[in-house]
Amino acid sequence: MFVPVPEDFVPYSILLINVILFKVMRDVTFAVVPSHLRSLVAEFISTLELCSDYAELGVVYERHGYVALGLTLTLVSYWWHQVFEDTEACPCGPIEDYVLRYPVPSGDIAKTLIGQILGGICSIRYTKLVWSFHLISEHRVLHTTQLCKAVLKITVLRGVLIEAFITFVSRLVALQSRKWDVKTAGVINSITITVLSLGALGTTGGFFNPILASVLTLGCHGNTLTEHVAVYWIGAFLGGLVARLLHQTLEEVTKRKES
Repeated sequence: MFVPVPEDFVPYSILLINVILFKVMRDVTFAVVPSHLRSLVAEFISTLELCSDYAELGVVYERHGYVALGLTLTLVSYWWHQVFEDTEACPCGPIEDYVLRYPVPSGDIAKTLIGQILGGICSIRYTKLVWSFHLISEHRVLHTTQLCKAVLKITVLRGVLIEAFITFVSRLVALQSRKWDVKTAGVINSITITVLSLGALGTTGGFFNPILASVLTLGCHGNTLTEHVAVYWIGAFLGGLVARLLHQTLEEVTKRKES
């Protein structure tokens, strides 16, 4: 198939197309969707964009290695921070709200999770559609290979601990960054995501997001369902919960000092 750009630029071009496509999708849908469905739709689009971008970032890594992945992930992460607004594209937040009994209506939590699940499912179909054009050899292999390989390369226990730790760090930074201006928060969060992702790439894959991990690796050869759930769901939830509790404690200590 004829490609109008050099093959080395194809994955970056797809990421750029995603930026434009999902920005237009937000502008159009937010203008017409009822207010009571806004959170569901916002989570749907953010999760769809996050998972689709990560799938293509995998192609960047396969083709150009760590440095290219790090630079591209940092830029894309900064963009996510600018457009995701209050959405998380990760189930850790709403589950934490429920477990800690934060004053959030159960209906809002349900809409958030439904939006994320639907976004994750649609991202699989969207990514397969993009890869079906076989624009480059990596796309052809990914599209035609029937069985993917799991990225977990260590024991389940170590995997749980690593995913819990990187989720803890990323959640704590994200919570603390709410006090900063948008640009500063975007830079710090982007760097944090990149460092944590690259640091765990060779062990668990460095997802620290259960939905993202399931979209990209659930059912892959090498891990059972129980192992997948333990590492990428329980590990992430534990890390996020500890971060939330620590952040809450720090907030209370700060208020006492100020009073």
